[in-house]
Amino acid sequence: MMRITKRLHLIIVLVLPLSQISNLYGFTPISIPSGVNIEVSGEVEVEFIDVEGPGGASNEDNLLKKIETRSPHTRIDKAMLEFKLLYSENITYDFSFRFDDDDAYLDKHYLTYKKNNTKIELGKNRPAVALKRSTEGYPLIGTAYWKGRQYHLDAKRKLDLSFGSLSLGGSIALKRPLDYDDAVEDKSFKMLVYGDNEKVDGQTVEYGVLGSLKRAPFKIQGWYYTGNLIDDEDWKKRLHYDFDYYADVEPDNVLGKDANITHSWYGGRAELTLLGTLIRSEYIYSEDGFLVRDGYYLESSKTINLPGVDNLFTLIRYGQLRIDPGGDVFYPQLKDPHTWNRSLMTIAFGYNITGYSKLKVEYYILDENTGDTKTAAEQQNRDFQEKVKDNQLLIQLELKF
Repeated sequence: MMRITKRLHLIIVLVLPLSQISNLYGFTPISIPSGVNIEVSGEVEVEFIDVEGPGGASNEDNLLKKIETRSPHTRIDKAMLEFKLLYSENITYDFSFRFDDDDAYLDKHYLTYKKNNTKIELGKNRPAVALKRSTEGYPLIGTAYWKGRQYHLDAKRKLDLSFGSLSLGGSIALKRPLDYDDAVEDKSFKMLVYGDNEKVDGQTVEYGVLGSLKRAPFKIQGWYYTGNLIDDEDWKKRLHYDFDYYADVEPDNVLGKDANITHSWYGGRAELTLLGTLIRSEYIYSEDGFLVRDGYYLESSKTINLPGVDNLFTLIRYGQLRIDPGGDVFYPQLKDPHTWNRSLMTIAFGYNITGYSKLKVEYYILDENTGDTKTAAEQQNRDFQEKVKDNQLLIQLELKF
């Protein structure tokens, strides 16, 4: 915490002399001697989290995989300080500092060129297919595939046609490593994801194409990304070391030149906006070496007015993430949560208290197939754990400036 405080103090010392503090709370850019204008904004998320079931030592059960903290608790999920450098009408540079309980670091940073219907982005950001969320919780396939940041060069061109608007784009990126992340708020059982780009030996490149067609009230998108697994961060450290059954399709002592290092993921998204209701569905399929995964979600959202409560955002979403769908190679194992098949239902509400503050209430209903058997539980003298009781309640106060 001392390190985070020192970094935050340094940033404040550098920023505040640029202009009056009052400028931070409006949209008036800060002007520095070079003539480059800067827009400063920020966000803090304060959360209350409660995982299903009672906590405490007296309520512990004889299970192999346990929830880290069942008792209700609060935390600052993140604090962000964001800057946008306005070099010209067409060129901007965005970067953001993120602070959490354990660290402080530069999160996203990218240069953007926009002119007419052309957009080019260079830097570290989420893939172009990533959605700007309306809920705190991601869809399972969002966490798995497009939540992680990557270093990329993205280009997109929008064409206005007589029957609607067509967007086409391409991407060259440093492939994100196979990593682990939380399904939602509880951090007990990690799932396999494409993580954030960091410096790694054996880095490879990923190429992508994407397109979308919009004609009210419909919008459809599609994308395809391909490349090679990182040598040997992906195929050796993740696939061979972390998946017991991987040796059934490729020997653990395989040489890099003989390993299956193919990598691709593709998907599509469809949206329908009708009578103030947004209905969205998405599907993604991926292959990393011999490991196949897929998933989908379907959601509906609408802003409604209730007595005494105007503009209440509501959403319901259901989705799945599956390992080796339809196959017979990779089976779920209780000891390894990243091998579990998962489903997630999200029920969410959001209310704007002011223009810069929002209250979110979300409930996550999770279902994990752990692969446990009664025979294994008896042999290990423990409770049978075919499912995990980890439904979660989130209440969040989002503060922006």
